[in-house]
Amino acid sequence: MPLDMSPTLAQVFPGDSDMARRMRETDWAATPLGPPETWPTGLKTPLAMMLTSRFEMWLGWGEDLRFFYNDAYVPTLGIKHPKALGRPVREVWSEIRDDIEPQFRSVMLEGRPTWNKAMPLLLERNGYPEETYHTFSYSPLREEGHIRGLMCVVTEETERVISERRLETVRRLGECLIGAVTQDAVLRGVCDALAANTEDFPFSLAYVRDPLGGLVGCSATEEGRELLQRSWPLAAARAGLRKHALPRGTYPTGAWSIPPTECLTIPIPGLHGDPAAILVLGLNPHRRDDEGLLDLATLVADRAAGAFAQARSVEEERRRSDRIWTNARDLMVVIDAAGVFQSVSPAWTRILGHRVEDVIGRPMEDFVDPADLPLTRQTHRELFHGPQLTGFENRYRTLGGGVRWISWNTAFEDGLIYGYGRDITEEKQQAEALRQTEEALRQAQKMEAIGQLTGGVAHDFNNLLTVIRSSADLLRSRDLPADRRRRYIDAISDTADRAAKLTSQLLAFSRRQALKPEHFNVATKVETLSDMLASILGARIQLDVSILCEDSFVESDINQFETALINLAVNARDAMDGEGALAIRIDAATAIPALRGHAASQGDFVTVSVADDGGGIAPDDLARIFEPFFTTKEVGRGTGLGLSQIYGFAKQSGGDVAVESRLGHGSTFTLYLPRTRRVETQARLSPAPARTRHEGRVLVVEDNAAIGEFATQLLQDLGYRTELATNAVEALARLEAEATFDIVFSDVVMPGIGGVELARIIKGRWPGVQVVLTSGYSHVLATDAHHGFPLLHKPYSVEELSHILRQARTEERVEVGG
Repeated sequence: MPLDMSPTLAQVFPGDSDMARRMRETDWAATPLGPPETWPTGLKTPLAMMLTSRFEMWLGWGEDLRFFYNDAYVPTLGIKHPKALGRPVREVWSEIRDDIEPQFRSVMLEGRPTWNKAMPLLLERNGYPEETYHTFSYSPLREEGHIRGLMCVVTEETERVISERRLETVRRLGECLIGAVTQDAVLRGVCDALAANTEDFPFSLAYVRDPLGGLVGCSATEEGRELLQRSWPLAAARAGLRKHALPRGTYPTGAWSIPPTECLTIPIPGLHGDPAAILVLGLNPHRRDDEGLLDLATLVADRAAGAFAQARSVEEERRRSDRIWTNARDLMVVIDAAGVFQSVSPAWTRILGHRVEDVIGRPMEDFVDPADLPLTRQTHRELFHGPQLTGFENRYRTLGGGVRWISWNTAFEDGLIYGYGRDITEEKQQAEALRQTEEALRQAQKMEAIGQLTGGVAHDFNNLLTVIRSSADLLRSRDLPADRRRRYIDAISDTADRAAKLTSQLLAFSRRQALKPEHFNVATKVETLSDMLASILGARIQLDVSILCEDSFVESDINQFETALINLAVNARDAMDGEGALAIRIDAATAIPALRGHAASQGDFVTVSVADDGGGIAPDDLARIFEPFFTTKEVGRGTGLGLSQIYGFAKQSGGDVAVESRLGHGSTFTLYLPRTRRVETQARLSPAPARTRHEGRVLVVEDNAAIGEFATQLLQDLGYRTELATNAVEALARLEAEATFDIVFSDVVMPGIGGVELARIIKGRWPGVQVVLTSGYSHVLATDAHHGFPLLHKPYSVEELSHILRQARTEERVEVGG
């Protein structure tokens, strides 16, 4: 059996690794260790463990620590393998004996294991002292209680340590280049970054061209400054990275004890193929032929190239800014915290007349128009603590004594305000001229509208007055039969009703009608009215009602809503000449679109759309359809107030009305009303009962003597005992004197204290006295629909007066008996 295959050797040197084979083939009898068969267990056991491990390990045994190692440790030995096997450890690693000898003594003499993290060692494993890093521990090996050797478990970390160092160089380079906006700052940043890595580059030089074409150099370290005066092959560097042998001489050693023997020249790319700078880098003498050094140098050059390019851009921008500052047509200024001009652009002279040197160093108070000075001072103070200005306008005085309007934008930096001012004097003058023109146009349009409105009112009221006047003249005839007298009386009454309706429509358009808001469900209301609408439309028009939103509660005037819906249906019927299809759709919307020049309005709305398939509305007429008395119908078929009533009702209710129409394709009117979440209120005023006799005492408050006497007479005819007060102060005095009135019947619009305010005073001081208000028109009622008091609209009938007073007495009895 061959020597290396004997059972004993296979047990001592187990496995089929290269080192196990080599150990089996070694003549150990010729060494102080003797034949393996005689080796003690304290050696054979760790030896077998080492040979079967894939981790880097070696052990030393005996007085001179004979060297054993496994396959994983071979790369660490380099050219020392395989001759190192069986030799004393101190001979194998003689170059690092001073580093490891104290640790040998700690283990062999004291029995204390050691631990080293990434320990730097210059190993001559490739023919020169190479920079390496190892993490390892030494542990004692014992036999019969005595320390006979040591075991080393090791991990080489050379690549990790050097890679981290080079990454740190790149990171530091980035830090050093932050804020470097000039060529000199970039050059200094590159040198500062390389100064922290004298392991890879014991010296670092950087050269740039000055504006005159000469070379300006920078050294990363003080020791390398002398090298700037030497001649370097910089011309060759223009072609790319080059490695050169250093000529004889003295060079900085950096982190090492020996100087470099080689250097790199590498260009930093610039514009048009010319280098922005050239680096000369001394190379680590302990990392020969390390391609990582070339990669690091290339990366530094690339990063520096970006910084040089940025610096060039900044310098070009600065030159461009200087040109802009000099040639700008608008003002540019720099002002300090005291409001003193630190710098102004030449445009100041062109716009305001003062020379630049006469402005710098003077406060803004010397130039701002006195009328604008308080606001300018306040704004100046706020700029140091709040947002910057955009479009701030003030006036500056010119050298010739005039005034120019300036619009300012500002930026704040380093305790200074940078202002950009545009002369807007001509724009101001043009805007004022335009405003005056628009005002004249609005006035002309207003007068035209007033003329149309008053003409329409005069036309309709003259027609009504004609009926009243003629009927009154005929009634003066004493020999008229009773039936004809009755006919003329009815004509007067009916005409008065039509006049009241006309004024109601006008008030609706002007949004000055007194609404009676109630909560109701629009969908339910439309369904209730559908039969009546079908009757109004006629048999040849198909009515389709679709409800897409069941939760369609609103707070509005039910009567006005019904009137609006009927007006829309009648208009649609007339547009279709009595034949076609009409669709009413109930839905919800989250906004009112932009209408008639007004912006869109967000909110929660119920929409009522009425769509017909008639002939549509001409584009020129769309802008005027909501004007009072404007109509496209034939004479006698409409007053022109229906759509104006709808418009006024919608706006006063907090909504709007939109219209879409095209000639030949019909029209769609959409009414928007604010949606509420209240339940529908069913309570409605019952129809006025037949006139009956009344009892009680009524205080009539009316500043118009004729109306006051008329109302007093009506109430007396109804059976009330009445007194008349001509204003609120007199009424309060009557109540103070004798608070025995059951009802106060008060006008709303009166000099001094108005009717609503009077009612609230009475409610607070005499809660048992009921108050009924009456008015033909009041802006107070139009804006305060929730005043809480019964309201009787003028003109009113005897039946309406009787009903509302009786209802007030009924509420009084409920409160007293409740």
